[in-house]
Amino acid sequence: MSAVWSLFPYPTLTDAGFTSGSLLDVHKDCSTCPLRECLGAAPSSSEVELKICRFGLTYARVSDDRSVVGLVASDLPNPTSKARKRIRSERSRLVVASKLRSAVSAAIALGPGVVTEYEGAKAAALDELRRDPAMQKAVAEQLRRDADQDLSQSHDFMQMVKRVKSYAEALLAARMPGVPPEEAAEKLHDEGAIYFASQLMLFKMNSLQFISEVNRAAGSEWNFRVHALLLQYKRIYEWTAAQKGLTIRQSGTYRVARYNGEAIGTMVQALLDNMVKYAPARSTAYIDFQEQEGIITVLFRSLGPKIEPEELGNIFLLKVRAKAARRAESSGQGVGLAAVKAISDALGLGASCVQESQADRDFPDRYMTTFSFRLLTTPPA
Repeated sequence: MSAVWSLFPYPTLTDAGFTSGSLLDVHKDCSTCPLRECLGAAPSSSEVELKICRFGLTYARVSDDRSVVGLVASDLPNPTSKARKRIRSERSRLVVASKLRSAVSAAIALGPGVVTEYEGAKAAALDELRRDPAMQKAVAEQLRRDADQDLSQSHDFMQMVKRVKSYAEALLAARMPGVPPEEAAEKLHDEGAIYFASQLMLFKMNSLQFISEVNRAAGSEWNFRVHALLLQYKRIYEWTAAQKGLTIRQSGTYRVARYNGEAIGTMVQALLDNMVKYAPARSTAYIDFQEQEGIITVLFRSLGPKIEPEELGNIFLLKVRAKAARRAESSGQGVGLAAVKAISDALGLGASCVQESQADRDFPDRYMTTFSFRLLTTPPA
């Protein structure tokens, strides 16, 4: 429903939260307001009524469950002292009362059916996308072409990140001669922050490259110990995890696999990145292995935002993020999981995602979520 209201020029509020307008974002004072009195007052008549909250902002009811909020009407009679102050200081949020009434009246005239019809059409389209592999392939191909453009535009940025990483390595070597960069970065906070940030950025750029040229994943194979490969990437993310008090526990395995290690590393990095980004502070995440003859399944288990059933089938599409994930974390473009799916499809690794239906007892807005893929194993050389 918020997608429709994002076309409305001004921000709105319901019990479910805020939606920025097409002309004005949500006011920062509204987003932190503990009272929400703008939702409590029912319309007194059929005429659009503009009111001023106790903090000096103008609001109006659109329906029983939605209000236009966070504006500064410049010509209301008898403005409060706080409203007069906002009129002087917040010129960018000024609206003329008659124009605001017209906008609200137009929204009311459309009626709730417009939103209902939009949501129904959207749900039907998503359901068809989830059930139709040909449509999924067509959408993925279009998004891949967009990724090609993103990759070409980011070439210069990648070179810059590589230079920053080399500068960070030089600083680490100067401070701790003879110590490997990863070990030195773990001990030196400032230099380590620069080193790990640049390393993670390069990893994310690799995701774009594999989306653009997924055929690269099928060549240049070599034998590697699965546990050691995961440990290499986990070590880099542990610095980021430590900043939010997230514990990552990893079990062990002696299995050896033969693949393009850079491609598998890109999958590991993307799933670790997803884990660290969305797992709540002071929680525990897990990297586990399920072993059987000739196959090892790698599982990334952590608490994450709710994924609705209709979203689960599309979670690996490029630039697609679940609604709850967008609310929990504003950054992110859905590139990492798309790279996981592209590499998995190219190599037959069966990447998947499942989520428990019950929220966690200690973190009621998070659900145990498991991403996994499987590798064929080979005897050690």
